[in-house]
This record gives sequence, structure tokens and C-alpha cells, in this order.
Amino acid sequence: MAIYNIHAGHNFKVGGSSGYFSETTESRNVKNAVISKLQSLDYKVYDCTDDSGKTQNENLKNIVSKCNDHTADLNISIHFNASNGQGHGVEVLQYSNKTKTAAQNICNAIAELGFKNRGVKDRTDLYVLKHTKAPAILIECCFCDSAIDAGLYNYDSMAAAIVKGLTG
Repeated sequence: MAIYNIHAGHNFKVGGSSGYFSETTESRNVKNAVISKLQSLDYKVYDCTDDSGKTQNENLKNIVSKCNDHTADLNISIHFNASNGQGHGVEVLQYSNKTKTAAQNICNAIAELGFKNRGVKDRTDLYVLKHTKAPAILIECCFCDSAIDAGLYNYDSMAAAIVKGLTG
């Protein structure tokens, strides 16, 4: 059975995006629900969320250090996007095609909730994706500053879709 490292993006000292809701708060709600759902299915899961980094650089290094402390099959970073209210939908960012199947399955499962499927995108410039030992994906669940996405969003159904994408 797969082993997962999961973390919420940003922290309350280095906040993420906001709009109709806070990325920092909701990434933690989704992360907690994903961990709980995976553990109930007997998966080994490590929470690698950082709440102590005082700068973006410290936050990212702390997350990577926590992830690299464990042997895992996949690192999962939970985030929410923002674009001045203009964007909407889900996308999953990956460093390499090693994660393509999981990334696509998660994107598709979240899109089934009604979110626009923006697809899987390669990003070799993101610190967490680049520096973790295990392959990593970054899930941009939806846009926290989109009225469309805010109307569809529920942390528990988002978590269930992520788990469905991971486990089938």
C-alpha cells in the first residue's frame, strides 16, 4: 500500500491567497480530511505541514525537510489558486511524468465536483516539487477568489475527490 506525505501550503505567518476564503485555512481543512480518509483506508500518511517558518523560504525548507524525513511514495501539496477573480477550476502541478497518472486522476476527480479541469501542468521551478526525495504533486484545488469556485467548494467533498483520485 502506498505511503503519502501530505502538507497544507503556506502557514499563518506566510499566508497564501485569499478571496472568498483563505487558502491557508482551507488547505489545512482539506489536508486534515484527506489524511483522515486515507488513514481510514489503512494508508500510512505523514503530515508534513509547516506552521513555524517565518518567511516563504523557511516555510518551503521546513516542508521539504519534513517530507524528506520519511520514505514515501508520493508527496502531496494542497493549495488554492487566485487570479483577481478571473480564473476558476482545478489544476495539478508536477515536476515530472512520474506522477502523471495520480495527477490526472486527482484533476479528473475534482472536476467531477463541477470545477473546470485545467489539467496537469509541468513545473520544474517550484521548490517543493524540485527538492523532495519522493515524487511530488501540488494540487491547486480551485480558485479561492472565484465566485464560481467558492460556490462549488466544500472541504470534505474536495478531500474525498483527492482520495478518490489517489486510490480509485
